[in-house]
Amino acid sequence: MQVPAVRNRPRERDYTMRSAYIIFFSITSPSVSLAFITLPPPPGQLKGSTFTLPRTTSIIYRKRCCRVSTTTKNFLFSPPEGQNDQDDGMQIGEELRNEFPDDYLITDSLFLSSSDRPNIIEAIANPRDLVAMPLIVIGLIISIFNITGTYNSLYVQLESIAIVFGFISVFAYLAQILSGYNISTNIRRGIIDDATVNLYAAAYTGAVSWLALRTSEACPMWLSSFDTVLPIASVGVFAFSLLAPFLTLVGRSNSSHDSLNATAAVPAYQSMVKFARGGWGDSKEEAFPPQLSPTELLRARGLLAIGVIGCVFAPDALSFALGGQEWWNRVTELHPSQKTLESTTSLCALFAVEASMISHRVGKTGAATYRDIVPAFVVVCSLLAILPCICAIHWLGNDVSYFSFYRE
Repeated sequence: MQVPAVRNRPRERDYTMRSAYIIFFSITSPSVSLAFITLPPPPGQLKGSTFTLPRTTSIIYRKRCCRVSTTTKNFLFSPPEGQNDQDDGMQIGEELRNEFPDDYLITDSLFLSSSDRPNIIEAIANPRDLVAMPLIVIGLIISIFNITGTYNSLYVQLESIAIVFGFISVFAYLAQILSGYNISTNIRRGIIDDATVNLYAAAYTGAVSWLALRTSEACPMWLSSFDTVLPIASVGVFAFSLLAPFLTLVGRSNSSHDSLNATAAVPAYQSMVKFARGGWGDSKEEAFPPQLSPTELLRARGLLAIGVIGCVFAPDALSFALGGQEWWNRVTELHPSQKTLESTTSLCALFAVEASMISHRVGKTGAATYRDIVPAFVVVCSLLAILPCICAIHWLGNDVSYFSFYRE
């Protein structure tokens, strides 16, 4: 298969657009590292069985995640203020730790002794991670190709293998949910429920795998026949990635000082969990948790951040729904390297999600605290997603469009 060579013609593209892309990936990389996993308490912040988010971190969240009204911003991102709110948070953390002593998705494993922890090898020695780890290895190889600017037929083959593993991962998520394998039986709220977040990961993985295949050099001709259905479904997935954590946070109801009425959000986030778990019946509905732990609050905020980033792929999917193959033919004729750039960024999202779910599962076993997992995941995410995207923009910048191709 012939891959269009990157032409070294005079750099006539608008450098402002390229700089905007690079700045976007640089700014959002800390937010991506929080997806699916929890920011650990810094030294000195641990109080009893819970902790509060420092004011400076709250400011960073507010600036980087999204712009909303003052009331909503304070509700979603501000740490508790006043002794009463802090006491409420400590009481909630204590109650949940007593109720769910071994569920580290709720309480983290900060208090687990080192002798009781499984090692990392034991944590990933399961059928689910046997599917995930090869995808991470392929992602690292693809990252090297992007860093060195090597875009040839071997790169296209590696993309194809990664996409195949992406779809295999989708079926693995679904099999895991249907069988209940390694899924916590504790029903939690909205997107942070273990079954719900795995279903979300399956949908997101499927959406970015489809987009990577649709925009790659290896795209089969028959796939364009589904440009009406699959793009719309993908847009729905990307929208859900933003709305689900938002509704979970709006409906948190873990303080008497909440500044928003969460009543309207309750049916929405309950429906997420019911759908993911196949309905739990009236008896289990009574046990639906009325509050989130501090760990779960930060997990939901991290998911909100990745939902904002995930919406970046929505315009691509929508353009395929509206323009189909004719639109894509015009784009690739005008911008020869557009296929490589679009498939690369989609695959980077696939690798980041898979790595984050490995971190999710490792933290759930108690093999490591999230204080240890977060720095390691930042490094892995940078190698799998952030650095390759920046390098791809550098190497392919003369032969791609950043925004105008949506209108071509």
